[in-house]
Amino acid sequence: MTDLQKLIQKFLSDNQHITVEDCHRILIEFGFELRKSGGSHRVYHKKGAKPISIIDPKKTKYINSLYVRALVKDLGLEGLK
Repeated sequence: MTDLQKLIQKFLSDNQHITVEDCHRILIEFGFELRKSGGSHRVYHKKGAKPISIIDPKKTKYINSLYVRALVKDLGLEGLK
């Protein structure tokens, strides 16, 4: 199992413990590039796709599970099981 496959499994099975770094790694693997718009938001862009915004958490190192589920849906990870 490759690192990307392990990361996808993590997104699909444990959406409570996904870090900003995990989101960054998977978005880069899917061809997105980071264009930080300032503040606590990281905005990733890819030609032909809608921008994906990740909000840096303040009191924890983990991303809110609502954002993780939206990211899974936007990237179509459910079909990659």
